[in-house]
Amino acid sequence: MLALDGLVKRFGGVTALDGVAMRVAPGRVHALLGENGAGKSTLLKCLSGTHRPDAGTMRLAGAAYAPASPRAAEDAGLRFVHQELNLVPEFTAYENAYVGRAYEKRFGLVRWRIMRKRFAAVRDRYGLDLDIDRPVGRLSVAKCQIVEILRALMDKAKILVLDEPTASLSEAEAETLRAIVRRLADQGTAVIFVSHRLDEVFAVADDFTVLRNGKTVNHGRLAETSREAIIAEMAGQAFKQRARAASATGGATMLELSGLRVAPARPSIDLTIGGGEIVGLYGIVGSGRSSLLKSIWGANPLCRGSLVLDRSALPRTGIRSRIAAGVAYVSEDRRNTGLIMHQSILDNAALPRLGRYRAHRGLPVLSHRRLRAGVDAILSGLAVRFGRLDDRISTLSGGNQQKIMIGRWLDDDIRLLLLDEPTRGVDIRSKADIHALCRARAAGGAAVLFATSDIEELLMLASRIVVMAQGAVTLDIANSGVSRETVLKAAFHAPARSGMAS
Repeated sequence: MLALDGLVKRFGGVTALDGVAMRVAPGRVHALLGENGAGKSTLLKCLSGTHRPDAGTMRLAGAAYAPASPRAAEDAGLRFVHQELNLVPEFTAYENAYVGRAYEKRFGLVRWRIMRKRFAAVRDRYGLDLDIDRPVGRLSVAKCQIVEILRALMDKAKILVLDEPTASLSEAEAETLRAIVRRLADQGTAVIFVSHRLDEVFAVADDFTVLRNGKTVNHGRLAETSREAIIAEMAGQAFKQRARAASATGGATMLELSGLRVAPARPSIDLTIGGGEIVGLYGIVGSGRSSLLKSIWGANPLCRGSLVLDRSALPRTGIRSRIAAGVAYVSEDRRNTGLIMHQSILDNAALPRLGRYRAHRGLPVLSHRRLRAGVDAILSGLAVRFGRLDDRISTLSGGNQQKIMIGRWLDDDIRLLLLDEPTRGVDIRSKADIHALCRARAAGGAAVLFATSDIEELLMLASRIVVMAQGAVTLDIANSGVSRETVLKAAFHAPARSGMAS
């Protein structure tokens, strides 16, 4: 269905693709693998018509393929679900489905009811849970991901390209999506599947191509290789993931929540976290994980209850007070709420600590020399690959963006680190780097509380596991011999209406 040969793409003096070759067959799921920065995103942009290759050929169903624009790629039968969301926040789910697609009209009038009915039929056909009448700006990142997926499924495609489609989905939603992918492949669609979750790659894909430094380094059938071999090809050397986290109870209480309600209708939560402890939050979409983190961060005006950090009471709201108290927060959505994508690497890395780089203490004027020295110090410990500090942060891979978003907070005065999906959409090596940053902060005495949809990450990083369902805690247990089944059972457990269940 798709044949790529000798594909080259350069950006100035940087070669992003260096002779990439790939074959994708109809009726099969083809995994495109590689670390962040390996060239996967550039390759997909060439397929989508966003970039034009500098050399090489692309053929679609035997005919030359050179789309001049994303519209041309769609007209040729390709559909894309990108890692970064591309939705209009004020539009509903079904209105977003028609962005870039011809509206249903009669006598010059838009037939909104027909459009809504068509989108609802696609949702119901694949059994996905989504309120299609709510503006997507009010939906969770996971629900927005479902909107993107359904939008791509509205028309029959020759090739469906999925870039990290399950990064924000719960285990149940990810399993539903994988079933959809297999169904589409069985119907003859060629699927290109990009994911850093190797367990799901081996569960859903038939074939694979590995990129490293812009080159194709291996390809074949997944049934004929192993997870370890894939990791070695991606990393370019033997690479071992860190062992499962050891159980730890932490030191003296650093954070204490008592009768905390993230919303009037939600159950109250009691939770304590010790200094040096890494606590992992798990739950399906809507369980209340992100709301809990935002409440602790002071960004939820509906929050009620008691928050105590290191024996000092915190006000229920007020981000400024949290920063002053030594609390740091990393959003799950780096593109829209975590980073300022059109600003430089320098600006984004310094953002939480601008006051430190003033030319004069009493004036809001920055010292450029201090700013660069400070950011150089931050980046030196993060293993971030970048060109110049003045480059836009959007030029970096997702893994490098994520490391900056986390690493810019990691000062000695941080006592509580809140992370929402800390490794969303990053490669295995970057995930290991981020886990190392969390462990180092915990070793320094800080409490770390992170939410994740990845059970493998939960079991690998957390010293203690807290599972939530419908806003309540349904499991709170040390991570010592905990099974996936135990975690999933708690995630789908209906809590007692009276409040917290442990």
